[in-house]
Amino acid sequence: MNGWRTVKKRINFFCGNESGISAVEVGITLLPFLLTVFGVMEFGWYFLQTHTMNTAVSEGIRIGATGAVLQNPPGTPLSRELSIKKAIIDKAEGIMVIDPANITMFQVVDADWSDPTDPAVLNAGDGGAGAFMRVRVTHNHLFFTHLVGGFFGGGSGSVTLTSEGTYRNENFIL
Repeated sequence: MNGWRTVKKRINFFCGNESGISAVEVGITLLPFLLTVFGVMEFGWYFLQTHTMNTAVSEGIRIGATGAVLQNPPGTPLSRELSIKKAIIDKAEGIMVIDPANITMFQVVDADWSDPTDPAVLNAGDGGAGAFMRVRVTHNHLFFTHLVGGFFGGGSGSVTLTSEGTYRNENFIL
């Protein structure tokens, strides 16, 4: 009987002792809290870049559709293709850096609006009046943490964002 009382006292000692329970509770709740905070930050950054790129492509298409021509810093006019690229890069400038090599423009020649099998990059004005031109921009989005980026980036921590738009080329006299 004495041995049972000793075991009972030890069980009461360990079960009744609440020292360190706050540290365990913090440890249990801190992980989901931090995952939520970093997840919100990651997705906010992702959607900001996506929205910025879509807005920049819309601005570039507006330049192409209206026939506007931008000027480089010394004041000489740019071609329509370079004007579209400059408009896209300038619009996205505060949030992201878009490489001009990642901006492609080509004439949509297929009747089903799909990309041509050999999309030669054309000058935005060389497609001819009435031709439909497509502008496509790609950007490599890097996630802040590999925790979220690992889920969506295939382990690389990055995804490729793509934004595109199609406009009808008009014959503007420049």
